[in-house]
Amino acid sequence: MDAITNWKLLAAVILVICTGQCAVPVCAGPQDLHAQAAAALLAREFNDPDLSYLLLDENGQVIAQRWENPERDVPGGSLVKPFLAAAYGQTHQRFPQFRCTGKRTCWLPRGHGMLQIREAIAFSCNSYFHQLVASAGPGFTQALNGYGLHGPEPISESTHVLSSAAPLALAKAYLELTRHARDANIAPVLQGLALSSQKGTGKAAGTELLHISALAKTGTAPCTHARKAPGDGFAIVMAPADHPRAVALVRLHGKPGFMAAGVAGRIIAAVEGGVARP
Repeated sequence: MDAITNWKLLAAVILVICTGQCAVPVCAGPQDLHAQAAAALLAREFNDPDLSYLLLDENGQVIAQRWENPERDVPGGSLVKPFLAAAYGQTHQRFPQFRCTGKRTCWLPRGHGMLQIREAIAFSCNSYFHQLVASAGPGFTQALNGYGLHGPEPISESTHVLSSAAPLALAKAYLELTRHARDANIAPVLQGLALSSQKGTGKAAGTELLHISALAKTGTAPCTHARKAPGDGFAIVMAPADHPRAVALVRLHGKPGFMAAGVAGRIIAAVEGGVARP
């Protein structure tokens, strides 16, 4: 059988399993069939009521969605940090070093020590980004708004640099970052996202993806659900790292961001491999 016939069969089988009926358009192309098969697979395997997700392809098109009103702004927590870095890079010649002493300035009580921008992104250091924004100067907010984000809020000793964005716009903004990998102010940001998936706060995604390289970022934000929790965990994972074909944005109600990273990794692994890991 040729590839198109195989995709038709795969899509038909998955849709029959998930919905009890075949909904494959007779004249659909292989890319459409792939998207339909992926969406049906994820709907079956990732149906936790506390889970929200968006899956985009390399062109920013939504392949699968389980997120009510993804065009509505929600707090993004630490997912905004790479854009804080990118905005700083647009208005400065180089990224500074800062020391994180922990305690009330960061989520890690003992602190992260002296950090460069790559490590600050990988380990999601609040103290580093508080200091970065405080030293940003004129033009920073305008550069940040160019990514579709609103903020940041005034910096304090709180544990988060707060900002908000629509989930769909945020996922597309991350994808846009990868298209500027050769820019001097973007390359360190992407290196930080790669490091996150290897040994930072997003390493659960890297574990799930096994031999597929990835970019990852996690965050925790105030809960916006009617059934309140102390916070919601967020993660965005893009794979493969050098030219992402899939972008998964995940929110877990009442769970930390590192757990969301694991789910995002499993979503991409399911689509890339055709089977969701248990």
